Amino acid sequence: MKDISLKGCFYLLAIPPGLFILLVGFLFLNFYDIHVRYRLTVEVQDGDQIKTGSSVIDASYAIEPDWSPSGPHVHDPDIVGYAPTVDLGEKGMLFLTFERTPTATYVRERSKQIPCGFGVVGCLPFAAYNKPAIWSKRSEMKAPLYELLRQSGPRDVPFAMLPKLARFRDINEPLSLTPVSPNDLAAFGAGIQLKRVILQLTNDRVSPLPASWPQWLTKKGGTYDYDGILFH
Repeated sequence: MKDISLKGCFYLLAIPPGLFILLVGFLFLNFYDIHVRYRLTVEVQDGDQIKTGSSVIDASYAIEPDWSPSGPHVHDPDIVGYAPTVDLGEKGMLFLTFERTPTATYVRERSKQIPCGFGVVGCLPFAAYNKPAIWSKRSEMKAPLYELLRQSGPRDVPFAMLPKLARFRDINEPLSLTPVSPNDLAAFGAGIQLKRVILQLTNDRVSPLPASWPQWLTKKGGTYDYDGILFH
């Protein structure tokens, strides 16, 4: 009788850890991230020269079951990395930001380019590889993401699908960040033109802070997102 009682207590004590392991496994299989890492390269025509800026970005797309308590809305991925930056010397710097808020023009153009259920940042690699990202429920998000990860090689991103491009009117004045059109870089001076924005999937490490950034901007890099330029 004593042995039976001891075994019973042992089984009772074993249940909570077992349930905990099952719970962890259940959450692991149903709530996870799919990472899409890519290199973005910006090419700018500066007179008779081509100047470039490149950065490796990691985007993590949250996968959740259809019954997730967070609701049916799908969010843009979390981004780790820094905005690709083209240093044009005395003419200033061009930043390809990761501003997430779509404009009405962007939404219209996206509907013409490629169907995509994510926001500006989330649709960027799909636009480059011309792969749709549409679903009627959360569980269907995985298929377009895995299809995207099977792609390879460099691809041009349509200008209409780019996040906001920006420049500082005064590089020493943080509040002077101003958007510029990819089709008109006249704010930098004559002879400046955006040639291409290239996206390529990669396994390279996320790029460090650009060496060309002013000191005040690099100090902010580890703390918060500055108008879509910085991530950590």
